[in-house]
Amino acid sequence: MLELPKEVPELFQSTLARLARSGTILVDQRPYFNPDHAIAPRSKNPSSVDSPSDIIITTDNLHRRTDAAAETNDGLSVAATATAASLPTPFDSGFSSNITSTCSSFMMGFLANETFKSCLPFSLLLQNSMSFFQVTKSVVRITQTLDASCSANLNTCTNLMSSLAANITASSNCGSDLSAANPLITQAHLGLLAYKTLYTASCLKDPDTSAYCYAQAITNSTSPSDAYIYFLPLNTSLPGGSQPTCNTCLKNTMQVYEAASADRTSAIAGTYVDAATQVNVQCGPGFVNQSLAAAAVTGAAGRGVDVRFGGHWALLILLWTMVMGWLV
Repeated sequence: MLELPKEVPELFQSTLARLARSGTILVDQRPYFNPDHAIAPRSKNPSSVDSPSDIIITTDNLHRRTDAAAETNDGLSVAATATAASLPTPFDSGFSSNITSTCSSFMMGFLANETFKSCLPFSLLLQNSMSFFQVTKSVVRITQTLDASCSANLNTCTNLMSSLAANITASSNCGSDLSAANPLITQAHLGLLAYKTLYTASCLKDPDTSAYCYAQAITNSTSPSDAYIYFLPLNTSLPGGSQPTCNTCLKNTMQVYEAASADRTSAIAGTYVDAATQVNVQCGPGFVNQSLAAAAVTGAAGRGVDVRFGGHWALLILLWTMVMGWLV
């Protein structure tokens, strides 16, 4: 129990007590201010001891305060900027012995790639990171992590993840591990494929609070179903009886998934409809669209083509080909 000196004013006692209960204490490291002394002008030297250098002490970590701030559950402002060293990393528990040597080399290679690390892929942290699991216990640290992940260049990182998703299937890399349904490598493959979808979903913010929707979902102890939604693009179905919170975050996240379902080869195309049906049972008919987006195919130029006319469009192409062949 936190014991407070008698000379601490009652207002500060209350504030410190709330901080203690939440597991977070802000300690002012600045020199003690003696009111009996004259107040000297603040030094313009950024390295001066007068500049704030608060320390955040939580139950999970100890790191320095920086300029950005976030809100704790009781509304107290705390720091929310992390250094690269304090950010979580995927596959930080290593690989089991049943992974092939070629696959291990491939995995370790891209995990050490600086561009990959700068992407901080949320899709690979969800299922395969013990450090990320620890981060999710603190709204401050999960906000820090999402800030870093969402600041990555989407186009650069999407191209990198797509390339890795293609290369991981090669027999010279992890092909045999995937064929053997190695769960860790299968999850890695799914995470690479789902990068763009989960980047978009995890970076959504609540328009009312400006907080990340995922940060609110994972720290909502009264509704664990809120966090289940984020596993849909990783080929994980929404558990039966789930009761996610019916709010703007849920609606917008499901809209991201609906759009992504246009790629019929994606995992979300197989999990979206059942999840949307459950969401509408919980939130009311029409809360989200229960059908997949119009299917997209990849053309010769490598771009997605919206198939709006179904079989009629295919029939027109066939007839045109026959006519051209007859004329020739």
